[in-house]
Amino acid sequence: MDETVGFDELRWLQELARKARKKEIPATIEARLLMRGLIERNAGSFTLTARGRIALAKLG
Repeated sequence: MDETVGFDELRWLQELARKARKKEIPATIEARLLMRGLIERNAGSFTLTARGRIALAKLG
């Protein structure tokens, strides 16, 4: 599934890459990022996967 990462999704990938997060991810964006394998849920929070880090490096 090769879909384009939108601006909102890119912004949230950048937010997740930072250590201090202040906001909750909107449910629609969370679902899209999880479905694409760009983020994963760990102990109640989200972290970037290797695929998410690669996407962020290429786009950000």
